[in-house]
Amino acid sequence: MNLSGCQRPVGLSRGKAKVCCYSGWYYCQSCHQDNSFLIPARLLRNWDTSKHKVSKQAKEFLEFVYEEPLLDVQQLNPCLYEHCEPLSTVLRLRQRLQSLRAYLFSCRATVAEDLRRRIFPREYLLQHIHLYSMADLQQVIDGKLAPFLSKVIKFASSHVFSCSLCREKGFICELCQNGQVIYPFQESATKRCGGCGAVFHTECRQKAQPCPRCVRRELHHKRPSSFWSPDDDSPGCFHVPYQDT
Repeated sequence: MNLSGCQRPVGLSRGKAKVCCYSGWYYCQSCHQDNSFLIPARLLRNWDTSKHKVSKQAKEFLEFVYEEPLLDVQQLNPCLYEHCEPLSTVLRLRQRLQSLRAYLFSCRATVAEDLRRRIFPREYLLQHIHLYSMADLQQVIDGKLAPFLSKVIKFASSHVFSCSLCREKGFICELCQNGQVIYPFQESATKRCGGCGAVFHTECRQKAQPCPRCVRRELHHKRPSSFWSPDDDSPGCFHVPYQDT
């Protein structure tokens, strides 16, 4: 039998071959020295957090891509969030951080730069909530990623609450109209409509179905068309885009 590494033949009289748990290929004892590593496929399919023996070749490759954000959990195995509580917790934190990013990145440039500095070099944690590197997943296993994200969230939310520019971008619950400014990143206290993006108190939203803002939009689109706002299919006519207030 010829091997995948040095191509040295192995057999009963030439030495025992070793299987690499990453590639499934056979290697001689020189090319496979029982180095252990997390296997991405095993981790994402079954949340197998054990380290398995790999060849020198596989170890070098896995170390090379260890900090690269190459793994999209939503595409590879979205059901993992339902069965892995630590990963589900991190997802909720990243969703909150993504909402906060919208506030800080539309504030002063120095504020946005401060947020980037705190997350550097992993800015993808702000932008793509399902994207991970193997280093990130190892931190999930070790219980280190959630505290890191919570620290960044604390900084970002404190800024929003104290910044006059960011406070103006908050929401008023249309259901109770109590005048309190609320924000989508207040996960336990607020609920965001998936259709229009409006934010309500969680208790208010649970009592009211459907969303009042969505109802207004639907009623607007059902109005008879006129000369000034014809159907989109009418060629060459002027159309005033609707903006909900």
